[in-house]
Amino acid sequence: MNTDEINTQILAINNYLKKCLWMDFEFARMDGGDIVVAGRIDTSYDEFAINIEFGEPFYISSLLSWHLDDSKPFIEVVDGDEKQIVDDKYQVEQGNYIFKINAEDFEKAPIIIASKSIKCEIVNEKPF
Repeated sequence: MNTDEINTQILAINNYLKKCLWMDFEFARMDGGDIVVAGRIDTSYDEFAINIEFGEPFYISSLLSWHLDDSKPFIEVVDGDEKQIVDDKYQVEQGNYIFKINAEDFEKAPIIIASKSIKCEIVNEKPF
C-alpha cells in the first residue's frame, strides 16, 4: 500500500468512530498473515460494527481489549522522529507502517502495530 491508501483508510476509520458514542475493541483474529481488530458497541453483543485488518504484521504491542477514547483520533500513522524511535527499538523492517491506537484512560497510545497495510470494513454503518 502507498501512503495515500493508508491515509484514506485511517480517515475512514477515524471518521466512522467519531460518530460513535462508545465502542469496545478486541482482537478478532491474529496470525502471521494478518491481525484483525474488531469493535462493537458492547462485548455482550455478538456482531462487530467495524473490522480493521492489518496485513502482513511485523510487530505488535497491545492491550487485549480496550475502549474507544472519543477525545482523540482512534488511530494514527507514526512518522518522523517517533517512527525512528519505534523502528530502532523494535527493529521494524523497512516497508512497514507504524500505527498507534489510542484507548480510554491512557494518556499515550498503548497500542502499536507495525504492518505493511491496513484495511477497514464497516459492518454496521449506524451501530447506535
